[in-house]
Amino acid sequence: MQVMTSRFGTLEINPSDLLHFPQGIPAFEHLKEFFFYPIPENPAFTWLQAAADPEVAFLLVDPFLFFPGYAVDLPARLQEELAIKDPADALVYAVVTIPDGDIRRATANLVAPMVINRTARLGRQFVMDGTRYNTRHPLFRHPGAGSAG
Repeated sequence: MQVMTSRFGTLEINPSDLLHFPQGIPAFEHLKEFFFYPIPENPAFTWLQAAADPEVAFLLVDPFLFFPGYAVDLPARLQEELAIKDPADALVYAVVTIPDGDIRRATANLVAPMVINRTARLGRQFVMDGTRYNTRHPLFRHPGAGSAG
């Protein structure tokens, strides 16, 4: 199937590669089908593109690469909802925000990761309650004050 995107042009997508988000994504509840658009030169990142809206794509990052102590405890109800039977089936990504297009200021939302069952092709943005994380963890360390740059 062909999917039009504003960032990547027209893409040929295998329907079996679609990910179904039964509840949509907060603020985009009307969109239920997405697919990964990997960034070949940087496998830590991938795009999650909406199949039905060319303008909607989320930049995702593997949070465990940037935040080694990061932990997500998936409640039994979420595991059931996403048909996660084996922990290896669960993919966890953080949504990245790039303020003013400056990648050096990129942040990751560690409070509400995207949880995806790669086998069942089901996904959900999961908002963790009572977490010590926040929605804007810097991905990159900034040079110290007074440094040339």
